[in-house]
Amino acid sequence: MKKVFYTPLCLLLLSVPARAQEKITLDNYYTMPAVGSGVISPKGEKVAYTISSADPKQNSSNSDLIIQDINSGKKEVVASKAGDPQWSPDGSKLAFRTSLNNKTGIYYLTMENHTPVLVAEVFGSNHFLGHAAQKNYAWSPDGKSIAFVGADPNTGDANHDKNEPRIIERILYKSRTTFSDNRLTKIYLADLKGGPAKLLTNDQYDSHSISWAPDSKQIAYISNHTADADANYNNDVFVVDTQGNQKQLTKTPGTEHNPKWSPDGKYILFPATIRMRNTKDSPPEDTKLYIYEIATGKTTGITNDLDERVDGGDWAGDSKSFYFGFPRKGKRVIYKGNIQTGKFSPIIDKEASAGRFTLSGQKLVFSMSDVSSPNELYYTADDGKSLKKLTSDASDWLKNKEISKTEAFWFKTFDGVDVQGFISYPSDVKAGDKIPVIHRIHGGPHGAFGYSFTDIAEIMVAKGYAVISINPRGSTGYGQRFSDGTYQAWGGGDYQDLMLGIDYALAKYPFLNEAKMGVTGGSYGGFMTNWVVTQTNRYKAAVTSASVSNLISFYGTSLYQDLIETEFNGYPWDNYALLWHFSPMAHIKNVKTPTLLIHGENDIDVPITQAEEFYIGLKKLGVPAKFVRYPNEGHGFQQPKNRLHNSTQTLAWFDQYLK
Repeated sequence: MKKVFYTPLCLLLLSVPARAQEKITLDNYYTMPAVGSGVISPKGEKVAYTISSADPKQNSSNSDLIIQDINSGKKEVVASKAGDPQWSPDGSKLAFRTSLNNKTGIYYLTMENHTPVLVAEVFGSNHFLGHAAQKNYAWSPDGKSIAFVGADPNTGDANHDKNEPRIIERILYKSRTTFSDNRLTKIYLADLKGGPAKLLTNDQYDSHSISWAPDSKQIAYISNHTADADANYNNDVFVVDTQGNQKQLTKTPGTEHNPKWSPDGKYILFPATIRMRNTKDSPPEDTKLYIYEIATGKTTGITNDLDERVDGGDWAGDSKSFYFGFPRKGKRVIYKGNIQTGKFSPIIDKEASAGRFTLSGQKLVFSMSDVSSPNELYYTADDGKSLKKLTSDASDWLKNKEISKTEAFWFKTFDGVDVQGFISYPSDVKAGDKIPVIHRIHGGPHGAFGYSFTDIAEIMVAKGYAVISINPRGSTGYGQRFSDGTYQAWGGGDYQDLMLGIDYALAKYPFLNEAKMGVTGGSYGGFMTNWVVTQTNRYKAAVTSASVSNLISFYGTSLYQDLIETEFNGYPWDNYALLWHFSPMAHIKNVKTPTLLIHGENDIDVPITQAEEFYIGLKKLGVPAKFVRYPNEGHGFQQPKNRLHNSTQTLAWFDQYLK
């Protein structure tokens, strides 16, 4: 399940300077600017990025596109309501996505003239391909054209009359928030000189995640050419040339993602999994990096010796070195490897969360957050030996704000495994104080909390709560065995880890009030919140968001049949007793905890029927319960007014029962 409601809570032992400052509240935190990922120019002298803002009162949002000189720091806003910037190979143009004059698509501007020029109008598909579909437009290395992924608006059934019968013949007939429009995604080629875009992948399969060969003659991409792509998650690497001739390069039972052609044209780098059974959403298997050698057709694993979940990779200019990132024990790090020596070395390895990076030779621009600062952009030209902070928009906003005191802690769980937890609390806590506790549970199940700034946690702390977050077994960043810890047992060892973590925190931090504890989470965290209140009455309030309550009915109504098949090794009709045992609905008669349920009415990841089942059960049993439904929202809320309302309802519920 997609992680919703929470942002990873990153907590680090941190000395916060004493300062008389205002608290972060629901009234002011929406004014904090959000810095997007940066894209370094080909010569390494500029960076393009976005700054986003939201206005709950107007229920609107904006994203300004900015070009900044790396050396001088001079910046210029070049477009509004724009995103996904990409430099042309010579750095003279910047492409981006936006909507102008009723045409949504890819535009570019030049460094001399910032008037947007339409490259191609792009029509999308809402059909669910999985979370690994990325890089869906790219400049050709010769700078003459742009390849992009789009759909034919004249195909599918997006314009189906809702009053007419709907005939369904496929497994994935639902998308994230509605019915699938049944449009296939294709690769198109747009010439910058103009004219209609050329269709390259003219077949009956979805194509996505593109990367050009350095000779501008071929494009690597991802597709699933099995007999029924809805019935598996079997991605492979393909290539198509500019005349539309296609070739399949890999043929594995696993899932290849996001290919990257080496600058010398000899290799394609890609992350992949190898297990027969996998899921499009939150797989238990940790991805590894592989290279495909063009001359021999040989595929080699190059990070298999690392017990890490590698989440992407890109080539340095020498075509021998490559950079990649992964989560590790609450951090997110960036490493460098070499395909000849097989050795790896850390580039960015701090108690922080280093995000997406882009390369110019061996110069990197990347985003990074820590507990005292939201996402900002950084630059290094010497493999991390020195760093230059490029932006300070969000951290400047925090300068007059009071933030939490935070620390990470470790404890041994029931079977001797080390588990990491985090706590955030008011910096002015005094000896003898007793403050209420909110226990937050992450989604996934293979998500993780970590060292990054978390606005909702800061708001909770500002209202006088301590916030505890624990990465139980199943969380990423602790090795494959730990990631597999929820296999066939959601609510098994992970539940014990959570409870023992709370016990440890209560013993370690005497200011925590055990008599006033609340629990909350979204998606899988919502499932675990439901599970927790059926197993213990130690919490005095619960808020469960986008939550699963019945694993059997979830299977047939959700987008994620493959999630249940992967996590519970098969179909519900073969595992009915096990799935029912680990369903909160099976134990709902044990619940005494007042529970607030929050759900988007258009959520197909976790259909709202899951919340309906749990809510009706609670009301029939006389448990205090409230159900807040959000029209036109899916698994993650998009409208600023609804995000604000969600947070307001959550805090009010905890205030009612914990204060």
